Amino acid sequence: MNGTRGLRPLAGFALRAMVVHTVTYFLFGLLASRVFGYAHVFQLETIRDFMRPVDAPFVLAGPMLQPLRGLVLAIGTWPLRRFLLEHRRGWLVLWGVFLAFGILGTPGAAPCSMEGVIYSKLPLWFHLMGLPEIGLQTLVFSIVLLRWERRATDPARAAEGLAHAALTEFVKALMAACFAWIGYAIGGLLSVRLVRRAVDIHRAAGDARTQMMFVVAFVVNLAAVLAFARWWRPRRPPLWGVFLAFWALDTLVPWAYQVVFTHPSRPHLALLLGFFPAAILALSVRAGDRTAAPGRD
Repeated sequence: MNGTRGLRPLAGFALRAMVVHTVTYFLFGLLASRVFGYAHVFQLETIRDFMRPVDAPFVLAGPMLQPLRGLVLAIGTWPLRRFLLEHRRGWLVLWGVFLAFGILGTPGAAPCSMEGVIYSKLPLWFHLMGLPEIGLQTLVFSIVLLRWERRATDPARAAEGLAHAALTEFVKALMAACFAWIGYAIGGLLSVRLVRRAVDIHRAAGDARTQMMFVVAFVVNLAAVLAFARWWRPRRPPLWGVFLAFWALDTLVPWAYQVVFTHPSRPHLALLLGFFPAAILALSVRAGDRTAAPGRD
């Protein structure tokens, strides 16, 4: 029993680190990709020998693997947790650790690091281009994680429990919607394969109307997960029922957008496009049900 109680703070801290890292990684990565045009940059000479193209399977799967990286960050930060929480500028200390050891002073010749500038063939502009994304992402990660950890562990804030629970539900829904976006990417690539015609993926990905369709789907999925948590979850629906509901939603929303603004997909392609985000959302909300079990830290 004591061992379980001792592990509970670590499990809570790890979960918060995984959520915050995954969400900030996705949002800042998406923003930087749009601002700096990663799809084009990664195809340039020298860069393409170092970076995979943005439509490579590993790149598409990258955000889905970030919870594992968040877990690694949580384990590495755990011994410093008490010091960071007690320090008035703990977020700045944590960010300084990221800057010193994870970005600028890495032992290997990584992009954006001093060793990378000296020993790699990557041009200086590429190193500088990556600094805003990783610098801002680690800064926001440090601030949000420590503020969330303080709220979760300070008994004096018990009166704020409802607000904290609402924030937790929102962050979980945001994380699920981010993962669902990756599902749309997988369904889109499979649709291109099924159509069996030449499609310029980079040009399609850069089309503003196409991008807006996925933004609309992202917002709808975020709202749907929040609504599920509030109204449907207490009824304990079966997993297949949750999946079918999200599949219908993730099929109809992009298809309706295409009808109004572009060209509607064929029914089987629309169903394929919505299948993967629906599966991700169904599994995400079911995992959320399990983590919402008694014994909050």
